[in-house]
Amino acid sequence: MPCKLHRVRYYNPKPVQINCVSFNKSSKRIALARQDASIEIWDLNFAPLLVQCISGTEDTSVEALGWVHDRLLSTGLGGALIEWDLESLTIKFSVMLTGYAAWCLDVNSANTVVAVGTEQGYINLYSVENNEIVYKKLFDKQEGRIMCCKFDKTGNTLVTGSVDTIRVWNVEMGYATCRISVNRRGKETIVWSLAVLSDNTVVSGDSHGRLTFWDGNLGDQIESYTTHKADILSIVVSDDERSLYCSGVDPVITNFVKVNNSAGKQTCARWVKNVQRNIHEHDVRALVLNGEKLLSVGADGYLTLSSYPPKWVMRIPPMIPAPRSCVSARNKLLLLRYSNYLEIWKLGSYAINKNGNVTVNSVNVEPSVNSGSNQLEQDSQFISQVGKHTQKQSLKLIEQPTRLVCIQTKGKKQIRWCEMSPSGELVVYSTDSDLRMLKLDCDDDQSNVSLTKVFINGISHCDRVAFTADSRTLVAYGDGTVFILQVDPESGATVVQTLPCDQYLKMKSILHLVVSKDVSRHIYVVVSDTQGNIAVFVKNYLKFEFHASLPRYHCLPSAMSIAGKTLIIAYVDQKIIQYDLSRKKLSKTNFYDVPSLSKRTWAITGVTSHPVRPATIFYDETSLSVMEKTLENGSYEPAPKMKNKNDNKYHGLKIIPFKYLVGFHWLGDDEAVSLEVLPENIISQLPPVLAMKRHS
Repeated sequence: MPCKLHRVRYYNPKPVQINCVSFNKSSKRIALARQDASIEIWDLNFAPLLVQCISGTEDTSVEALGWVHDRLLSTGLGGALIEWDLESLTIKFSVMLTGYAAWCLDVNSANTVVAVGTEQGYINLYSVENNEIVYKKLFDKQEGRIMCCKFDKTGNTLVTGSVDTIRVWNVEMGYATCRISVNRRGKETIVWSLAVLSDNTVVSGDSHGRLTFWDGNLGDQIESYTTHKADILSIVVSDDERSLYCSGVDPVITNFVKVNNSAGKQTCARWVKNVQRNIHEHDVRALVLNGEKLLSVGADGYLTLSSYPPKWVMRIPPMIPAPRSCVSARNKLLLLRYSNYLEIWKLGSYAINKNGNVTVNSVNVEPSVNSGSNQLEQDSQFISQVGKHTQKQSLKLIEQPTRLVCIQTKGKKQIRWCEMSPSGELVVYSTDSDLRMLKLDCDDDQSNVSLTKVFINGISHCDRVAFTADSRTLVAYGDGTVFILQVDPESGATVVQTLPCDQYLKMKSILHLVVSKDVSRHIYVVVSDTQGNIAVFVKNYLKFEFHASLPRYHCLPSAMSIAGKTLIIAYVDQKIIQYDLSRKKLSKTNFYDVPSLSKRTWAITGVTSHPVRPATIFYDETSLSVMEKTLENGSYEPAPKMKNKNDNKYHGLKIIPFKYLVGFHWLGDDEAVSLEVLPENIISQLPPVLAMKRHS
């Protein structure tokens, strides 16, 4: 059956640049801070997955991050060292620094001491043992701000960089043992980045684009390379210290390797320029190595993973954490989420002829793997499959999409979660401190739109919310508890039941909250925490009660949905399973036999069943895939053993490419909405790039 698809392309959230990152090698999680002071934590064990997001606040900044085992520390221009509670996503401890604003932070290899460099030239040393932050000492004051600091592997030496100077400090005594002048010909030189090798060699990147190697004992220059045309902002060294990467305002990523030179009987090592990678067009603020993969971030807001050889690049676009959209299928309303406000749109309407069929403007038949369009807004399409090709027909619109209302959060606080009721009557959003519900009233022609506040009793804030299909029950999660609220648009919402999750979930922070439709007088609620534990609750008669705990998988679930009594779960290792909620066991029908899934590099961000056909749909930022069932045995068709190299489609699996797909919703049996953010729209909102002469 052909599907009418509303391709929404008027959703253009502003990309936010990344200031700094910190990589936890033991858990393989990376924390990154954006310019709006929000902090994101990504899991890199399999496909990159955004696990947690700490909302930023106005007039604050995060300039440096650091991991102490599984504890996350940050500092910034507010002049405080902060430890974050990764369960409640709030501040756990805060310690004021000497020297006002802080620019850099580093943790020693033993995870016992943290050093913070400040604006006034003070180095603050804190002990972070026993889950505490205790003041240890203050180093001798130096002239000028400290822009970067780095411990050596022993933790006995700290190297700091500032304007015109690099200092090597004895951590135990608190004074400088070596002072290195980097000033050249009277020009001011800012040392932006440092690395310290095991042989006490100090590597520095400065504002003149020079990568310099220094003897950390004597302060002598060993070798220097002018690798960039502008500031070098970041240096990263491999674990074996045989390779390093550097980049900065000039976004070219340059690789140096360590080679041994033999001169007679003497063998000496030196660093040699290897390859250059042109992956970014804007400033590169930070580099991190995860095994053979290089992570680079900066002013464009992308989280970029790359390797060479083989040549491979993966660019994760700067997006607001999910959910970015919600729909009301009954009224064809679309809720769009931005950083600190919401928009409600009325979707466009297509023309219908006298026979009751949709009116088609044109026909476009093309291979499904090369589909796409450069139009900024293409509200409706008619999609059907013709052999190995996707037939796309543009529909004639009689009503264009219309923005009905814009909802600004109180105090411009960042939104944690939002939801629209299936009836389209209610909108709920949550911030760090508030939970608000609004009633939407509008005329049939949308000429008069009004919002009315609906009072919520019994809960002040939460992390996740979801409506039941009748829009009269709201399920909310916060602080390790599931709240069941009875909703009346006139009298308000009231908590009628609480379900503590301490026995079933190990973490208070969660990844997913899914509510099923009313099936045989049963409503299922599924909750998954950030460690992969999944608990199921069910409403049998009047109250919800615990139903089952799923077996814990070795990786995290990236998406889940409920179709009837079947729970569909997609994991970050590209495995998709189905769990029978009524029988409390895994279904025999799983996707373990599809080779194409294991080759995917993007985490599945959404999964749902087809409302009519026996098929499952899953998508990520770059594609939407449809997995068909065979009618003979109810299993999913495996890929053929032999495959043409030029054909990347498998029998039973159809892939439609997108850039970038950030939401997909069904409006009916043959009508759906896709939410796209085009790469050119992201680039158009970025700051100007460094002007460079590409050709002589």
